[in-house]
Amino acid sequence: MSARRAPMAAPGPSAAWHGLWRSVGYNRILRLDPDGYTLYTASASHACVVEQGSAREFRDAFDRVGLDHARGRLTLHHAHDLTRYEFERWPSWDARCRLHESRCDDARTNFEAFREVFAENYAFFERRRIDWKALCASVQPRIAGAASLETLLDALEALIAPLADLHVYVATPARKVRCASSARGPRAALQALFGLPTPMLSARSSVEAIAGRLRETLLRDFAGTLGNFRQAGNGVLAWGTLCPDIGYLSLLRMFGFASSEMARRADDLPHRLSEAGPFMGEDMTALARILDDALNDLSMHKALIIDARLNGGGFDRAGMLLCERLIDEPRVAYTKKARWRDGFTEPQAFTLTPARGTRFSRPVFLLTSALTVSAGEVFALAMSALPRVTLLGEPTQGILSDNLFHRLPCGWEVSLSNEVYECLLGHCYEAEGVPPAERLPQLGSADLLSDLRAGLRIAADRASAI
Repeated sequence: MSARRAPMAAPGPSAAWHGLWRSVGYNRILRLDPDGYTLYTASASHACVVEQGSAREFRDAFDRVGLDHARGRLTLHHAHDLTRYEFERWPSWDARCRLHESRCDDARTNFEAFREVFAENYAFFERRRIDWKALCASVQPRIAGAASLETLLDALEALIAPLADLHVYVATPARKVRCASSARGPRAALQALFGLPTPMLSARSSVEAIAGRLRETLLRDFAGTLGNFRQAGNGVLAWGTLCPDIGYLSLLRMFGFASSEMARRADDLPHRLSEAGPFMGEDMTALARILDDALNDLSMHKALIIDARLNGGGFDRAGMLLCERLIDEPRVAYTKKARWRDGFTEPQAFTLTPARGTRFSRPVFLLTSALTVSAGEVFALAMSALPRVTLLGEPTQGILSDNLFHRLPCGWEVSLSNEVYECLLGHCYEAEGVPPAERLPQLGSADLLSDLRAGLRIAADRASAI
């Protein structure tokens, strides 16, 4: 009987990758060595360690890693994700960029680090009509002298409010500030309608509250015809026959599909890359199985309504997987680029490839609203590029950029928008939302449930008329 071999340790980063690298856009510095990696967030003058990992964690965090010898760049993806990131070799640490190896609570230092990372990376000052330099000058007197971190947080809250961007926030261990008050859509009415603990639709509690009452609220007008109604992916997806020959698929967010405890409880995507990779891999595998089940059930219908009006976002790739069930040949869905130096990185084109699993090849109607956010909007953008898809409803929220996370010297996490998504005609929908082909009556706060039901009835009429 032969002896069992001990599991081999995951190999570390290739020797050719060892060293220090500075990202093209995205304010990252990456150090690779045989034992693993260290990832820093960095502006021109300030840097902080945000993540360190072993060789095995490196393999969990990144994939498709290699050297572009022609351009002298390291290229990689976050594991299982879509975006390609590029890094230029950094011969040595730039003395002008101070590495905060321990926590720094000086309010002025942190204010300067915050001001700088937005000045270097935020992509939409002009689109949102913001003079960042003047805005910072107006707020800076609040932190003169021996200001506390609480005073700093109040100043930063005032600084981000005019951006009206839901992807912008500052998170401390005790408090998170964002400019949610300027969000479009009847959020207070939505919270009251479903008894949500928070108006943020990505929260697990929000998904549970809406999914648990979907039939009795949103689908009540179709109680006499609704058939083969099923829910899956921890309640994130629901589908069935809405009325004769018309299928219905509801999608409440773009993550949390897997049967793991982590997926079932998740309020947000993991921020640590070595956790996000395995999480996403399990989620996409689960979603593919669910889509097979759903489209097998819906394949006999002459049209399909996909309802993303209450979609809290998540992984862009989830929406792409669904789009790939609706095409017969490869199609470019959109492009995106990131803020870098005085301009932008080279645009990346994202191509849809027909799925090997069950597909739906008849007309599709996608319902959107101002409550469709983030990756839900990227899904709408990709769907707008498909020939058999018609968007109905109202423009989405207008926050398509991925969150760019940054660590301040005091340890606080900052999120901002640095990416420009563009449709095939080159238009960016940030701050205005992906528009529908046909506008339906706007969702209002006076009787939100009636408005939601009315939009679904109109979509059913459009689909039935085919």
